[in-house]
Amino acid sequence: MKTKFSILLFLFSFMMINAQSFEKLLFSKKDIPTVIINGNIIANQEVSTSIPKAKIKSIAVKKAAENAINFSNLSEYGFILFTVENPEIEVKSQEEIRKFFGVDAKTKIYVDGFLVDNDDMKIASKAIKEVEIISPNERDLLAEKIINIWTLEKDSRLAGKNSGLIKINK
Repeated sequence: MKTKFSILLFLFSFMMINAQSFEKLLFSKKDIPTVIINGNIIANQEVSTSIPKAKIKSIAVKKAAENAINFSNLSEYGFILFTVENPEIEVKSQEEIRKFFGVDAKTKIYVDGFLVDNDDMKIASKAIKEVEIISPNERDLLAEKIINIWTLEKDSRLAGKNSGLIKINK
């Protein structure tokens, strides 16, 4: 009986660990939710506050990957989901970013240290603060070249007094 219980406990623990794992870099954002506009644009606080209130149809704050099938890997710190009527936001597709930096079409793209696992996701141009091209190395435990796009200012990337706060202009 103890053996069966131990096996069951081990399997349950293993499933819980895997259910909450995220493909991310060693240096990734902390305690800040991901901003998603219309389900396919990754943005940041600056972009969200620039949207006129009249164009915002809804704002939803999700604690985890609820209804976030297309961007579940970005959900560790939750989401702020905006539905915007006719967004006039300049965006860059992942393909455009790869082409601009002259990297292979299979090069993975990360945003704020988290893998963007849906090729249909775009990144708001105004949200891009810094781009890192990280070559394979032992320090970051990488086996392949990747692109990491920071949408946060350097002082906001780690947990701190500004983390997790998004101000919406009224």
